[in-house]
Amino acid sequence: NKINVFPVPDGDTGTNMAFTLNSILDSTSKTVHSRVDDMLALIADAALDGARGNSGVILAQFFQGLSDGAAGVDKMTPESFAKAVKFGAEYARDALAEPQEGTILTVLTDFSNRLIELIQSQNHDFEHFLELGINEAEKSLKNTPNLLAVLKKAGVVDAGAQGFVDFLHGIFSFIKNGDLKGFKTDLASKQINVDMDNNGTDFENSEFRYCTECIIKGDKIIHKDLRESLLTNGNSLVIAGSKKKAKVHIHVNDPSEVFKICTDFGTVTGEKADDMWQQQEAAQSHTTKGVAIVTDSGADIPDDIDLNIFVVPVRYNFGNVGYIDKVSQTPEEFFQELETNPNHPQTSQPTPGDFRRQYQFLKSHYDSIISIHIPHELSGTYQSALNAAKRVDKENITVIDGLSASGGLGLIVMKAASLSNEGKSLEEINALLPGIISSTKVFLAIKDLKYVVRGGRLPAWVKSVADFLNIRPVLSTKDNGTLGAAGILLGMENLPQKLCKFVLAKMDKETNYTVIVGHSNTLNDGKKLFDLLQRENDKIKNIYLIDMGCALGVHAGPGSLVTAIQPLS
Repeated sequence: NKINVFPVPDGDTGTNMAFTLNSILDSTSKTVHSRVDDMLALIADAALDGARGNSGVILAQFFQGLSDGAAGVDKMTPESFAKAVKFGAEYARDALAEPQEGTILTVLTDFSNRLIELIQSQNHDFEHFLELGINEAEKSLKNTPNLLAVLKKAGVVDAGAQGFVDFLHGIFSFIKNGDLKGFKTDLASKQINVDMDNNGTDFENSEFRYCTECIIKGDKIIHKDLRESLLTNGNSLVIAGSKKKAKVHIHVNDPSEVFKICTDFGTVTGEKADDMWQQQEAAQSHTTKGVAIVTDSGADIPDDIDLNIFVVPVRYNFGNVGYIDKVSQTPEEFFQELETNPNHPQTSQPTPGDFRRQYQFLKSHYDSIISIHIPHELSGTYQSALNAAKRVDKENITVIDGLSASGGLGLIVMKAASLSNEGKSLEEINALLPGIISSTKVFLAIKDLKYVVRGGRLPAWVKSVADFLNIRPVLSTKDNGTLGAAGILLGMENLPQKLCKFVLAKMDKETNYTVIVGHSNTLNDGKKLFDLLQRENDKIKNIYLIDMGCALGVHAGPGSLVTAIQPLS
């Protein structure tokens, strides 16, 4: 991670390669085939599913080539191994739209060429054969700065190439000294110190913001056509896999356009879009100190807040079309589709893998992590984060149920991030959070109850009664995180005025507050509520107007308003 400067200095190459290899481990640990070709096919498929980042997708394509190159092979010999590696190196190079020398591609090619030379010279002792090949890979690795100026400027070798050489050393060590009976996969972590030349070098943000990935499944995916369709959208394009299953990796500014293009080639799953600009800032400006604050996109946070909060997005789909919350659709686009699409959206929490990758990246740049999430009573997100933390570092990662949603969760996360920026420790922030959570309140006024009924959060008869009586419930998160009624509003007109009056009654007249006002595609009503609260209560010292996200918006529907309040202390 620390030597990752190309193609984007976002400090996640180690995380992405480790995540890809862990995916292989998870998928193959209980299934061991007796034939090497069957085993490599399983490994290649697992690598494709779990591949992350530029280096991870290249590695997955190497395994795909290794598998295809070993087709029909029962037991691996030096000859069949050299042939399979040659396929792997060629597949990896062909996967990139713009192959670059001085990277993992160069090391793969040099390693492969050396193995072919050794076979031709009749050197058939596998252990010695592999050792000589690795020596060539080491030599190639050391030469990468001479082939790529950005590496020489930073005084480092290519990060992906280093990862591959480390991988080869691990294999060789096991062949030489390994013991299957004593084999362990849960290895202790080691602190690695890296001295980089030009450490003060300020790498500019890349032209494209999002590292975007997805998997396509189809009957006949033509990689050439897919590459041509995507190439004009960004750079660092890598397409791995086969004609039936392909992994796409590309750096773009509009992930939704990538996913839209990919749907023309098959069924799209596993959509991901990482904010590389934020990762670059963390990698370059941080010195492995302090507490990183993580949340999910169920927290609605003002765009102009610069607190370096790391957000793992919720996913949702309308029918067969999937989206990443606040990335592949704007809130305005989401609510427009909610009104017009006959399919009610289904939300899905981030997977433990999503959190694990985020935690692994942040562990390279921070001492500890606090991860605050939408209530476990409303979503499985909290449990996903908890499962991931146990696998990464349960001592230095605290996962907390935020017991709030939308702007309420946003205020809690913002307060935690402010404390971190003030230099507070993990223990100090953890001690303060229960009081912050319990004192932060959120109130949601729903204009049309049909959406919360569609989402299964409210029985249809309650809507019928509310419509008949011309009343609207004000919903709030309770102490245990469940969503329940906090009161009612009479009539459906003048929603901003009525919610303002309701919220003011909940605020202590002697206490200063920070407030977030959110709206679901009803900007004028949001502004009215914002202005009314500001005018009627001079104890509101900070107030923000935001778009409501999909996590709560899927139930609230268009036209709804939310207000979150937090005492200043």
